[in-house]
Formats: sequence, C-alpha cells, structure tokens
Amino acid sequence: MRYTKFRIQNFKGIKDTTIDLNSGVGASVFPLVGLNESGKTTILEAIYSFSPDLGTRDLIDRGLSSEDDSVPRHLLSSFTGTISVAATLAVDGQDRRSIARMLAPELTLEDIPDEITMFKERHYKNGDKQSSGDRIEPSLRVKKKGERKFRKPNDEEFTRIWRWFFWRTPSIAYYPTFVFDFPKKIYLSGKFGAKDALYRRVFQDILDQDGQGHTIEESIVQRVQNEDFVVSWTNFLSLWSNHRDRDKIQQVMDRASSTVTKVVLGRWNEIFGEKPAGKEIVISYDVTEGEETNKAGIVEKTLKHNVVIKFHIRDGTRRFEVNDRSLGFRWFFAFMLFTQFRVARDTVRPVLFLFDEPAANLHAAAQQKLIDSFPEIAKDQHMLIYTTHSHYMIEPKWLEQTFIVTNRADAPTSSIMDAVSLDDESLDIRATKYRVFVNDHPSQTSYFQPILDRLNVVPSKFDSRRQSVITEGKSDYYIMRYAIRLLGMNEIALLPAMGAGTLDALLSIHMGWGLDFLFVLDSDKQGKSERERYLSEFAARPDDIVGIGDLVPGLTEIEKLLDDDALDLIAADIGATKTPTKNQIRRFFQERLAADDVIELTPKFRQNATELLEAVNLALSRKQAN
Repeated sequence: MRYTKFRIQNFKGIKDTTIDLNSGVGASVFPLVGLNESGKTTILEAIYSFSPDLGTRDLIDRGLSSEDDSVPRHLLSSFTGTISVAATLAVDGQDRRSIARMLAPELTLEDIPDEITMFKERHYKNGDKQSSGDRIEPSLRVKKKGERKFRKPNDEEFTRIWRWFFWRTPSIAYYPTFVFDFPKKIYLSGKFGAKDALYRRVFQDILDQDGQGHTIEESIVQRVQNEDFVVSWTNFLSLWSNHRDRDKIQQVMDRASSTVTKVVLGRWNEIFGEKPAGKEIVISYDVTEGEETNKAGIVEKTLKHNVVIKFHIRDGTRRFEVNDRSLGFRWFFAFMLFTQFRVARDTVRPVLFLFDEPAANLHAAAQQKLIDSFPEIAKDQHMLIYTTHSHYMIEPKWLEQTFIVTNRADAPTSSIMDAVSLDDESLDIRATKYRVFVNDHPSQTSYFQPILDRLNVVPSKFDSRRQSVITEGKSDYYIMRYAIRLLGMNEIALLPAMGAGTLDALLSIHMGWGLDFLFVLDSDKQGKSERERYLSEFAARPDDIVGIGDLVPGLTEIEKLLDDDALDLIAADIGATKTPTKNQIRRFFQERLAADDVIELTPKFRQNATELLEAVNLALSRKQAN
C-alpha cells in the first residue's frame, strides 16, 4: 500500500489540516516550507505517530514523551474531543491478495476498495483520556467460513483485519535533528540507550546488506558473552586475548567496513562529484567491562561483558573518528547510514522518511546537491517528506507537491520571539499546497520567501564588452528569457531593472563608460513619460532607449504577447480560477525556467515572441552599426 493523504485533527497546535501526497511528477518527495515556529515539526510528529518505525520508535517516543503531549496546550485540563490521525492509502492487487490470504480460511472480506482510510484516535473528556480506538473507512464487511451473508465484523474480527491492513502500510521513520549527533561509540550489548538502539539497528542493516547472514547477536555478542567468558573482567582479558573468536568478530567488522565504504563513499562521489581516493570507512570493536543499572539506579559490575563499535575514516596512514570530523560531514554520514541501508532492507513494508530541517549544517552547494539524491531514496514505494526554510533546499520541479506551513490565519510575526510567544489559542497550524496558498494569499510572501528566492533565475553575467538589453522589470526579463529558450534562438544578454523610473544609475553607467545597452520600456503612459525624461536629462540617443511598442507596433507591455488561449493555459497550470494577474504570469515563467521545463504555449504566442525578439536583435544590430 501507499500513503496518499494524511488528515490531522486536534494534534497539539493543529486543529485540522490535510497533507495530500498524490504526486504528479513521479518523485515521491514532499517539502514542507515555513518560517521558524510555523509548526513544521508538529506536522512530522503527527504523521510519525500513525505508524512509527521500529528502528526509531524508542528514541522518538522519548522525545514526544507521553500521549498528553499531543493534547492542545491551551486545553490541557479541559480538552473534550478526539485527537485523530487518519491515513488514506492506495490499495493494489498484491495488497488485496496478501490480506485475503492472511485472513483465509476463517474470514472472507466482501470487497477491498482501491482506497481506504485508517483512523487512529484518542478520545478525551475534560483533559482526561477516556479511550482510544482504530477504525477503517469505508466500513468492511466479512463472513466466516460456512456463513452465507456478509456482515459487520465483531471486535475480535476487526482487530484481526486492522492488524493485517496495518502490517501492509509503509513504516514511518522520523529523523529529527538531534539523531544526527553521531555517537562516539555504539553499544551492541549491555547498557545501550535509545540512540544506541537506533544505530545498532543501522549496523544490523549494514550486516544484512553484506549478504553473509551475520547478525549482531549471534556473530558478535554471543561470542563475547559465551558461558566460557562469563567471568571477572581480569580473567576475561586473559581468556579473550588469544581466543579465535576475536578473529571471527574482526572478519565481521572488516566486511561491514567494506560495505559502508562502498555505499557511503560511493554515494558521496555520485552526489558531490568528489572521488574520495584513498579513503575508507573502518569499523572497529572493543569489549568493555560488563555493567548494569539495578532497580535503585545504581550501576553495578556484571560478569557479562559488553561490545562497543566505533566508526573511523582512514586516509592513507591517518585515521580519524567520524565523531571528530566536521558537523556537516557527520550529518551527511549519518544521513547516508539512515537512508541507503534502510531502503535496501529486505522487507515487505516500504518506508516513509521524515526529515526535520535536513542538511542545515551543510554549505549551500552541498544542500542543493543533496536534494538531488532524494528521488533515489524515495524510489519504488518509498516516500520522503522534509521540512526546510532554506531556499537551497527547494527543487522547482517539486512545487506541485510543496506545502506552505503556517501557524495562524493572519500575517506572520515580525520577530522570532513574537512567534515563540504566540497565544496558544491563536495557533492553527496548516499545511497548504504552494499553488493554492500563493493564489489565495499573494501578499503573504514571508511564508514562501525561500521559494521566491529559489525561483530568482540568475541574470546574464555583466560583460562591459557585450551588447546587453535592460528590461523595465522582472516580468519582461522572464518572458523574454523563456521565449529565447522556446524558440531556440541565440542567447541575448538580459538584465532586469526594477521599474520604468529606476534606470537613472544604469543610464549614468551606460553614458559614462560608453557601454552598449539597449533599454526597453513599456509603451504605456509611464513608460513613454520616463523615456522622454531620460532622453532629455541624459542626452541619450533615441536608439538607446525604446518602447516595446517601437519594436512591435501596438504592443504596450510584455504580457500582451499572450493571447487568451495562452492565458487560459497559464491559469490552469498555476491553479488560478480566473485570468491570471501580472504576478501570477511572472510566477509561471519563473517556475518553468527554474525547473528547466519550457513548454509550447500557443502558436500566437510563438508568433508574437518571434516578432519581438527579431525586433530586439535588429535594434541591437542597428546600434552596433551606428
């Protein structure tokens, strides 16, 4: 099965919001973009609570604490209602056959629809939990062997049905920032904590990837804790120093080291284009004196001794502990361990990965390259959701499945401290599809500023020896740039200005340095007025500053290149319900250029764009001739 939607109700600051995971672009990667304290982490926690992954459950449950932590804070002592996380799942033929086989021969389901919604709910009254329960919609009907009619399942039958459906759902692995604090050593036995348990599971994934059937318990721990070695620490050291099991464990470590080197450093090369020649990952082990914590919380020595492992980077003759490397390297190393080996694990349950502010410790170029690796993780039936407020972590190709996260209906606060101190009753965490949000709230740019920053295509590099066209504004720049790409014409050096009345400084440079600029203004009232002012104040030549109507008679502004059919196409693409505004038109061309996805619009637009660009090239040629 595959998640297609999550609906979250009354979970902490979330009153009611839906995350639609139907992807139209192929990559099952879903960014959540928002300000600090916007509620992005809360959404991840709610999704994670539906089906926690075994490898992360103990660690994250400690972070989420008790069930009461999900109650809206301002209603902690008075909340009456239901906290609900509902997952909608697509069911395919293989799922149906597997579930039917698991229930047979005692139970037969009347029908399994193509899509079901599974609810996990907790019911409260006056702040106290009353009950919890699960349910499935649409309701399923069953019959036992020998029964003639289908009926509603009893409680025992429903529990069995739920269990087998739930067993087919993708597991959800949540990796908040703190789990990337790579441990100096990892306990494979004894007093390991929650983080040891997480990395212990990762190490078992490494052993599984090697394919030799090694397990932590049988291949390592039981060799050290064999009854022959359940002795005092001093006697153990004497017995262990020359025992052949040391070499057996070392071989397991060597094979694990080779596997990690191949996967992690190989992937590093693919993502960053840097072949780490001469480097390898080395996993070492050590045995430490046995200890355990008694019921009184006092640590006591035991006769069963423990195994710890460490990860090192070997570079020629030098060896460094992973824990001693840079924060960015440690983050990336942990990320590769969590994902590359997890997706390769032999399991019938795919994984939904949740990452909270990933790569925050990586430099900008590394962040951009890292998101290129996300589709490789979210392949087959795997999926990935991540939060970010960095424009380097935005992929324009995923805008259709990007969500803007807000924590209340009104405008964002002016400072981080204001956001932290928001009145709990005003919190209303929502996740809205990017296109819907920008259409409904075009002025609330603070919420989606990282996306706007990412969409700002870098203008042509300034070259004083090259003819350049200065456009009146960004819309002119993006539409002309798009038309050049669409028509396959030779590149024109384009530089956007900030409006018809903002060209004074550029004209001064143009005149003072003797540069070869062509200034193109709108042919509306303001454009004509500013052109006359520039010609008068700067004594510029008339062929230096032209109106767009001088290039294409009758054209007053760049948007007029678009006929009604082209405007309808743009409106449909961005999800607008009426004729798109100038800002929406600009956003369409921004997004298409940023995603490197230039499409044909209409024959009329092609004709108009060709006429304009040919006129621009002709004007440049005439200037050069003069």
